Amino acid sequence: MKQPQGNPGENSPETQQAYRDLRQMSVLDGIPNESLWRAVVLGGVSRQVFERDVFVADPQDVAAPELGPRVMLVASGQVAVAVFEPAKIAERKQAQVEFSQMTEAERNDLSALLPPPLSRVARKNLATFMRGDLFNSAALVAGSRGDVAFYAVEPSVVVSLSHELASELAVQFPFFEDRLRLAIQVGRDRLYNILGVKQEILDFFIRHGISVSGEMVRVRQLDTCIDCKQCEEACEERYGARRLTLGGYQLGMLDFVFSCRTCTDQRCITPCEYDSIRFAPNIREVVINETSCVGCTLCAQSCPFEAIEMVDISDPGNPTYREEFKLRLDGDGSLNFGPGKGRVARARRIANKCDHCYEYSTQACVSACPTGSLIEVSAYELFQERSPEAQAATGMLQDMGTTFGHREILPVEPFTEGIGVRDAGMAKTKRGRLAPVLMWGLSLTAFFLATAEIILRMYKPTSSLQYFLLRAKGLEPVIAEMKVGFRAGTDLAVNCGYVGTGLMLLAILYVPLRRAKSFRKIASNTMWFDFHLMSGTMGPAFILLHTGFKLDNWVSAAFWSMVIVFISGVIGRYLYTQVPDLLSGRELEELDHQRAMRSLRAEFPHAVAESDAILEPHKQVAESIAANAGMLRSFLWVMLEDLRRPSRWLQRKRTFSGANISKASGVELARRTGRMMLINRRKVLASRAQLLLHSWKKVHVPFSMIMAAISVFHIYLVFTKSL
Repeated sequence: MKQPQGNPGENSPETQQAYRDLRQMSVLDGIPNESLWRAVVLGGVSRQVFERDVFVADPQDVAAPELGPRVMLVASGQVAVAVFEPAKIAERKQAQVEFSQMTEAERNDLSALLPPPLSRVARKNLATFMRGDLFNSAALVAGSRGDVAFYAVEPSVVVSLSHELASELAVQFPFFEDRLRLAIQVGRDRLYNILGVKQEILDFFIRHGISVSGEMVRVRQLDTCIDCKQCEEACEERYGARRLTLGGYQLGMLDFVFSCRTCTDQRCITPCEYDSIRFAPNIREVVINETSCVGCTLCAQSCPFEAIEMVDISDPGNPTYREEFKLRLDGDGSLNFGPGKGRVARARRIANKCDHCYEYSTQACVSACPTGSLIEVSAYELFQERSPEAQAATGMLQDMGTTFGHREILPVEPFTEGIGVRDAGMAKTKRGRLAPVLMWGLSLTAFFLATAEIILRMYKPTSSLQYFLLRAKGLEPVIAEMKVGFRAGTDLAVNCGYVGTGLMLLAILYVPLRRAKSFRKIASNTMWFDFHLMSGTMGPAFILLHTGFKLDNWVSAAFWSMVIVFISGVIGRYLYTQVPDLLSGRELEELDHQRAMRSLRAEFPHAVAESDAILEPHKQVAESIAANAGMLRSFLWVMLEDLRRPSRWLQRKRTFSGANISKASGVELARRTGRMMLINRRKVLASRAQLLLHSWKKVHVPFSMIMAAISVFHIYLVFTKSL
């Protein structure tokens, strides 16, 4: 890029870099090089480099006559605006000034344990500005109480223009004035529409470091997780110490598990004096060199998201000691020390963090998840912090006068209703889905054929397969018809018993065998879990056919045990898809519905009054059940109410279709009314949720053992008699 020549003193490296940064800004496209260069050298432009977690602009700076409000453009990095306690602004600003005045030796003497990120100090994060974005610092003094400030979320470069220069350029170049107005309008539109639930989502996005995460972020879908912890176990089995922990930062239906997110500014690398942690550009991962790590803990202290754990390898009495971790490092020589080795002395501890299993073809944790709950997704696709229109406007590619869409900005549905990803997202994994589908298909086909044959034998024997086989043997029609029938002990019943018993044994063996490595080599945990569900469902169906519907002897105890196992399994699956929903909190969704209802009430008061008439009685009953009913009654009431959801939906559609409201608004009102009723029901179980989750296994597992024991004994007696 060529810049105009000026006086020699004007060609300082800082001046040239400021000019290059401005020339990259599309908002300034079309302004001649000479005009832009003149603005830079005359002092109307300043370029500042900010470290992470320092203030870029605060009310005190903007109010100062020598600085004043400025139009600020983000050349690189990320800047956020947030509400702080005024005392916190003063405290951190003072520390910032003191640090800038320190000598290098004084800085080296500072503690490696840094203060918490400003994103977490803030009362509320309001917006984030990234490369190419523009903001006006004058907003800090316009009606502000002195508690709003801009700060760098990661190392950033900000180029600012004085208001006088911006006004001068706007007069000279009308197209720049239009662009500037459009860019400011985009920023205002974003702030105006980030309210209520969207504000909570945006604050979460910045506060927990997701806005500076790498290409993907790992999340657990709470509506499909069964809390089996197989992800943690698989990670620990591979590395000797787990590298992720469930129960991280939760937002609605998603758990952003404690695990490395490969931050764009990699603040964990800087403190290491042994080059034992580095960013590998080819795989885009932060990797620990275990052969040279001395366990100084500086990287772990520098990570604000608790993604690095120091694992003890010397003291078995230490809570962080992991024998398997030590054996793995011993096995590959990573603990060697001495002349010519990575370290000169024996290490007491080693840093451990997730590197997304970059050396393996699959990720242990994601592959081990039996329900597909643990996935990796693009953080920006998930949060959609700005609309496509806003992104285009930032690049000045949008036509003037375009109205900006807002519904897609920070969508609420992924967090209130789940994202429904079942293929591991962006994670490396191998999952076979064809085999379970084939097995379900074969089992259902065999069951329906067997059922059809039984019905024909009982009610139309001459059309049954048994009749045709008897006739093929040469029996007369009358004799063949007399021999057709179905009861316990016949060939078909016995064969159904074999199939049903095999399926139930497969379902029971899932629990002990899922931990065996050889078991997982045959098929993924997801596939085995699908087999478990299929065999646990179809096994009882075939056993029912095996009994010939005659349950009047001691063997029927096995059947009733199986029924209890089946029902408890269904209930357990129901609980694990519903209870985590309410444990993760319905506040986010409830806030969203309440905000939407207020908007609809202003436009359609009579229709919303109909909604209130539906909601209020249901809410009163739910509160009464929650206060007075026991666990069993509460659970049965919630389950029965859930079964009534389809009929209620149809009733609400009829109600709102005749309420003088548009079709789209009527559908939205019916949906939101139903979701608020569902939230009220979930609150009934909230206080009993954990007890329910832990209680169902006390039924499911023991009765599985009883059923298996009686079945084996029954089979043994049958074979003994037949010999």
